[in-house]
Amino acid sequence: MAFAAEQMAAKLNHDPELCSKLIPNWEVGCRRITPGPGYLESLTQPNCHLTNSKITHISKNAVHTEDGKAHEVDVVVCATGFDVTHCPKYPIIGQDATDLAQKWSREPESYMSVAVDKMPNYFLMMGPNAVVGHGSLVEALNWTGDYFCKWIHKIATEDIKSVVPKSSAVEAFVRYGDAIHETLVWRGNCVSWYKNGKVDGRVTALFGGSALLYKKLIEEIRAEDFEIEYRSKNNFRFLGNGFMAEEYDDAADLSWYIEK
Repeated sequence: MAFAAEQMAAKLNHDPELCSKLIPNWEVGCRRITPGPGYLESLTQPNCHLTNSKITHISKNAVHTEDGKAHEVDVVVCATGFDVTHCPKYPIIGQDATDLAQKWSREPESYMSVAVDKMPNYFLMMGPNAVVGHGSLVEALNWTGDYFCKWIHKIATEDIKSVVPKSSAVEAFVRYGDAIHETLVWRGNCVSWYKNGKVDGRVTALFGGSALLYKKLIEEIRAEDFEIEYRSKNNFRFLGNGFMAEEYDDAADLSWYIEK
């Protein structure tokens, strides 16, 4: 941490005011690391002014801050961060009239960030505790898409009406992640969007572990963690009349599994 602070100070020309405003006193990685080349150096230029005083209001041509200053501007760019409450902006109602927005009103919880108990046939990308803290987000989305396809294939070919993760599986996934996060820097002593804007809150945005571990986890659908409802009273009715379609094709090789 001391090394990182010294590196930042050097890029800020050891300006005491800039250093006091920009160099944090928490662990490296507690907040998202954004190593933009030239960013810190740009703050030392004479045409750049930095303030951390809160904005009180915006007038016709200026931004006004709590310290009583008016900063004349031509353009205002708002970068307010991420909304990781995950609460849907439209009604999503599941089993037992469960409203997802209400269910997640305090803290969002999910099954492996891709499904929610009480919400049948509901899958989502980048849900609570997703792999967004490190590595390639695009690849994580690819893994998630592959997971969805496996469920879609199973549902379509096995005459399944609905699948929904068990509440016990969601609880186990959440508690496991909480225990792992106690050992990781994302649980550090800072306000961050990882913890939904809190200092000592749960890490609700990030998976409890590495991206490679998550990839290994999501490679299988783990059907044992789900309640599965079939369209037929007999779970094996999807097998049809007892024969494969290929068996009615006179040109088909029906002993392909025997080495010739």
